[in-house]
Amino acid sequence: RSSDLEDMREPKQLDEMEEEKTREAQTIPAGLEDFEFVDRGAIYYRTYFYGQDHQNYTGIDENLGPIAISLRREPMTQPQAGTGSNQSKEKYQYRIIVRTSNLIVLRGSIPEDSIPATTKPGSRGLPAKNVLEFVAGELQLSCLRLAQTGKVPERLLSLDEEGLSSRNRIGVMYCKEGQSSEDEMYGNEHGSEAFEHFLTMLGEKVVLKGFQGYRAQLDTKGDSTGTHSVFTTFHRLEIMFHVSTLLPYTPNNDQQVLRKRHIGNDIVTIV
Repeated sequence: RSSDLEDMREPKQLDEMEEEKTREAQTIPAGLEDFEFVDRGAIYYRTYFYGQDHQNYTGIDENLGPIAISLRREPMTQPQAGTGSNQSKEKYQYRIIVRTSNLIVLRGSIPEDSIPATTKPGSRGLPAKNVLEFVAGELQLSCLRLAQTGKVPERLLSLDEEGLSSRNRIGVMYCKEGQSSEDEMYGNEHGSEAFEHFLTMLGEKVVLKGFQGYRAQLDTKGDSTGTHSVFTTFHRLEIMFHVSTLLPYTPNNDQQVLRKRHIGNDIVTIV
């Protein structure tokens, strides 16, 4: 059932946005692969709907369960001065997002003049029913109601971007030759020249005091978690590295709690 909505989409009905593909291509550095699946379409609502004139419809379909649909009409081309009336007439398209509780989200756009209608579009376009029947005719449209409360856009934004994370924290531990235990690695007060060079490959060494980016629970007001750390951005993500040799070192202490407190809670640690 996860492909029901995709099966309803024909190329002439709902094309993928070329501008969105171009934007993604410009965002991702050439030659880099994704390490895990990321729903890049999750920001579609934020990019093309949020804060702009659009309609949201909600309801409960007998077969698909809860449904939330966002619809927006926008101009496709700008009229050119000095041209004939037919050439200068503005053309419109509809952007649409169809969300259900158990299917993949359908996102895309469709030109207004490709939607069958018995009457010409008015100043506000075609009735939403005509658009939705053409694009997602298998949905139970009679269950939909226009959502008019001011909190709906924020809730849809949160729903769409729930799986996204714009900030990540990663631990980095220095291991000397011959060391094998965690306590030995935590006990290294300083790293080697090669280790310092490796850190420059990960990101930029930043001063923590007054740092304005993602701090990953490091102290940016005092020096209780060290004076410096390593930070970078990747695919529009902020990444702070918890480097063992940059975190506070306690002499004659096998536990090194001040270091374990941060690196021990990181999901990923580089050794």
